[in-house]
Formats: sequence, structure tokens, C-alpha cells
Amino acid sequence: MIRGLRTVVFPVDDLKRAKAFYTALLGYEPYFDEPFYVGFEVEGYELGLSPDHQASTRGSRAYWGVEDVEASIARALSLGASQLSDARDVGGGIIIGAVRDPSGNTLGFVRNPDFRGEVGSGVAAVGQQLEQPIVRTERVHASAREIFDVWTTSQGMSSWLTRAHIELRVGGPFELYFDASQPKGKQGSEGCRVLAYQPPRLLAFTWNAPPHLETRGQRTWVLLELDDHGSYTDVTLTHTGWPRVLSGDWPKTYVYFEDAWTRVLQALGRHFGG
Repeated sequence: MIRGLRTVVFPVDDLKRAKAFYTALLGYEPYFDEPFYVGFEVEGYELGLSPDHQASTRGSRAYWGVEDVEASIARALSLGASQLSDARDVGGGIIIGAVRDPSGNTLGFVRNPDFRGEVGSGVAAVGQQLEQPIVRTERVHASAREIFDVWTTSQGMSSWLTRAHIELRVGGPFELYFDASQPKGKQGSEGCRVLAYQPPRLLAFTWNAPPHLETRGQRTWVLLELDDHGSYTDVTLTHTGWPRVLSGDWPKTYVYFEDAWTRVLQALGRHFGG
């Protein structure tokens, strides 16, 4: 059964120009960049660029899910694309539209309100492959509702930790930007998504490693649980999804977050006067 787009490869006659266009369009660098192929990880799917000097005769077509088709078309046009079809409703609330990228390929956009993408795709491990999770608990002198609000809104997160873009819905962005000096895509948790939530006691989201670690391209996930006792709330954070065999940069990633989550929960406590 076909469950969704995994990879689309666009033939391009100028790989450097095509890479620059899609880097600007997506807001981050490709995860694979060689003279024979450039690949972008796009929410668990792959967009590939392959050099082909006869690209003008062999276009490719794919529709990519977006929140706003009209706005996506406008952004692509501002980056050098040309209009192919306006955003239009094709029935059932499904909106589609398309442009041609600078290499002449058809780039389609779709908004389907009934489609639920695999927001957990690209995870490092599941089931019996899992390493022991990182678990941290902090007693915070605030209600579960107050804590839930500062974890699940952009304004709330910005008030105690860092600038953020959060939309509280399954599949919504859970992006925290820790280093504005870095280019887009390397500032923080770009591409991470809300997995589940139950106000005001539970939040789950995917997570990634810092840009300097090779494990950044794979997702782990975090569960935040709030146990309200009236005058205080016990906040338990569980970071799981670790592969059982911690090879490559995985040991560094694991150690990094053992310390990082302790500091994050301490900052939360200080925000509420602890």
C-alpha cells in the first residue's frame, strides 16, 4: 500500500543553481551534497537533485504538502520560479497549485485537511531497538496549566527558554531556535513536530540533535508529563527513541542531552520562582 511520498528526484541542468534555490525555499542546507547528487530531508521524505544536461526535456512532477498553497506559490515565485497553475480547490477542501522551478521542473503544492503525514518518520529506533531513555524530574512551584502553557505556545516558550515556533496540533511545528547566528536549519529544533498532547498534563514531540553532531538527521522523541499537587507540579521529562547500539555520534548525543535536559528543567523552575 502506498502511504505517501518518500523520494522525488528532479533532473537539473545546473546543480549549483538548483541547490541554491531549494536551500532558500526550504530554509536549510541539504543533508547530502555531492557533485553527482544533492538530497534534502523534508519531514521524513527526500527531495533529490540529479545533474542532467538534458533536464529541459525530462521534467518531474510531485505534490508537496503545505499549510498554505497560495503563500507557498508566492514564495517560490519570489525565489525565481515561474507560475504554472494558481491555487485552486479540487474538492473536499483539497487545495493544489504548481510552479516551475528555475530548472524547469514542475513543483506542486497541496493542502489536504484529511491527510496526516508520518510526523514520527525518520526516528532513530523503535521497539526492541531502544536504548534506555533519559529521565529527568523537577518540582516546579506552578500549576500544571501554567507549565503546560509555557511549553506549548511560541510566546510561552520564548518567555523562559528561547525563541520558538510552536503550533499545538498533531503534526504542528515544535521548533526552538537556540542560536540565531547560525543559518536557518541549524538554529535549533527545525523540523521537529508535535506527536501528542493532553492539556494540561502531557505533551510529546519529536526531537533532533544539535547541528554539530552527525545524528541530527534522525529523530528521537520527548514526553513531558505534569503531575499537579496543588501548590507545586512534578515535571517529568523522558527523552527516548535512542538506538540500542550507540555508535558514531550517538554516545555524544546521549551525553549532551543528559546534561541539557537538567539545565532546561532548572530554567523552568527558576522561571516560576524556584
